[in-house]
Amino acid sequence: MFSGLSKLFRPRVEALGLEVGASSLKLVELSGHPPTLRAYATRSIPPGTVVDGVVREPGTLAQEIRELLAEARTKKRYVVSAVPNPAVILRTLQVPKMPPKEMEEAVRWEAERYIPFPIDEVVLDFAPLDPLAEVAEGEQMEVMVAAARQEAVASLIEALREAGLTPVVLDVKPFAGLYPLEEELNREPDRTVVAVEIGAESTSLVLARGDRPLAVRLLTLSGKDFTEAIAKSFGLDFLTAEDVKRTYGLATIPTEDEELLLDFDAERERYSPARIYDAIRPVLVELTQEIRRSLEFFRVQLGDIQPEVGYLYGGGSRLRGLSTLLTDTLGVNFLVPDPWNGVQIDPKRFDLEKLREAGAELMVPVGLALRGVSPLD
Repeated sequence: MFSGLSKLFRPRVEALGLEVGASSLKLVELSGHPPTLRAYATRSIPPGTVVDGVVREPGTLAQEIRELLAEARTKKRYVVSAVPNPAVILRTLQVPKMPPKEMEEAVRWEAERYIPFPIDEVVLDFAPLDPLAEVAEGEQMEVMVAAARQEAVASLIEALREAGLTPVVLDVKPFAGLYPLEEELNREPDRTVVAVEIGAESTSLVLARGDRPLAVRLLTLSGKDFTEAIAKSFGLDFLTAEDVKRTYGLATIPTEDEELLLDFDAERERYSPARIYDAIRPVLVELTQEIRRSLEFFRVQLGDIQPEVGYLYGGGSRLRGLSTLLTDTLGVNFLVPDPWNGVQIDPKRFDLEKLREAGAELMVPVGLALRGVSPLD
């Protein structure tokens, strides 16, 4: 589906990839074949600009986007973006194969049973999970349905247009983050994997076999919960706690050597790995339990299926030792993927080490940018 969707809905003009989150903007510009990095930039946005997946302050967001574009020094004005997870519902449904117009009505009718708000208040789209499968007319076929609240879609488009951009595709983040992995997933089409993206406001899990998604689940637990736990434990404001998390956070019990390395500095001693670990441990336990429940839910839903490999990314995944913790706890080998594999990067223009370090946070905007690369005709 990832490959199929990216080709089917890829814009006919080159476009920027822009991720709009609850606390930040991330922009990537790629062009050509093979894709070449032309620009990238990130920027924090004021609290309250985007809440629960809805742009509450379109004017503020538009101004932040304009400044981001100026920082990136890009002239492109077409954009591929994504609706934030809190405003999205993803479901796998079975419907009979039928002509496209009739299938659209059938999917809408079936999806109404699973959407917790009126069907006329959502923007709905769908795609067959295996578009190449031979299914006779009237037989059941699986489709992935994406529904987004109209308010979220309209407010995002308003902000993009006010910033001088023309949106050509609105994707969903769980799939956008997998586009940089297409080549790797296709190398082993029978291997089952799970992709876990921990964002600022939510966590998504996609179970896939090869490049075909099998199931998706969205969790409300996110990187924000780690930050809030640190803020509460140390009496800090949110931004300071976020900085402390990134600098000193550790997802596993710290060793004696790690503690001794920080003894020379009073501030670092205050934020010792042991104290940070104690503060975030309840969130770590809840996160591993939620992922375990999701994997069990997938197993029950799809039969006795177990992922062989896990991919961990997103801004909230940068907690040191988190991939090790999930590997040891869940029995799945979790890797932190590199979104720049297959992307040409000029080392004279970009700091390669910095790009690799930020890779986990840039999977989604790189995926959106890959969809913005014009297809070969």
